Amino acid sequence: MRPAYSFDSIAPPANWSQLPWGDWLQQQVSAGLDNWWPRLFGYHLIKLGPLATDLNSRLCSIRHQVAIHAEGGDAWGEVDDLPLRCRSVDACIMPMVLDFHQDPHGVIREADRVLVEGGHLVIIGFNPLSPAGLGLLSPSLRKRYPWKGRMFTPNRVRDWLGVLGYQLVAQEPLAFSSLLWSPDRFVWPQQWMAQQTPSLASVYMLVARKVAVPMTPVRPRWRPRKRLITSPAAVGRTAAESRQTLER
Repeated sequence: MRPAYSFDSIAPPANWSQLPWGDWLQQQVSAGLDNWWPRLFGYHLIKLGPLATDLNSRLCSIRHQVAIHAEGGDAWGEVDDLPLRCRSVDACIMPMVLDFHQDPHGVIREADRVLVEGGHLVIIGFNPLSPAGLGLLSPSLRKRYPWKGRMFTPNRVRDWLGVLGYQLVAQEPLAFSSLLWSPDRFVWPQQWMAQQTPSLASVYMLVARKVAVPMTPVRPRWRPRKRLITSPAAVGRTAAESRQTLER
């Protein structure tokens, strides 16, 4: 398994049009998010990465929404160094952010830093173990989006979230196209995979909730033993007899 951290910088796509069949892909992601926007509650929502800017979140009940990425958006900032206070955000959306970043662990830790307890983290990414992952076998395609990115399996991302104490709420498939040709081709195999092998989706969505961990004091395992005194008078009499013995 390749390490998550990459020493080479990876430039994320500036917009959906840089991805193959980007308009169709954006529609699939938007349709998947439309089912979850009404379930996110709170006061503040952040959308990370340049692709998040074009996602319509009108169905979300959270009114204050901010898109953040290094090239602009509503606020400028690096996704691994957000200009936000700790525990100040109720929900965070990351579409295709981990796939095109040097340090995906750092991105998740930064999102965890700004999320409140009980907040939701939504991660959307490409699955290497899918029809889209076939492009990774071609050296020429690895110079193009999305195959020039990292592509982490949903199980691996779930393990990262588990280490931080997140509870997985849902894992949903969003697309099964290989993106090597038009999604309108081979529709029947895509429908069959959606019913039989949803874990092999080319694009997946993970919804996780930050769980509040109670602070429980740890009891010491070792305690100094105290001398048991059954009769204080007997102790005093023994001490007096000892002094008399020494005087003799």
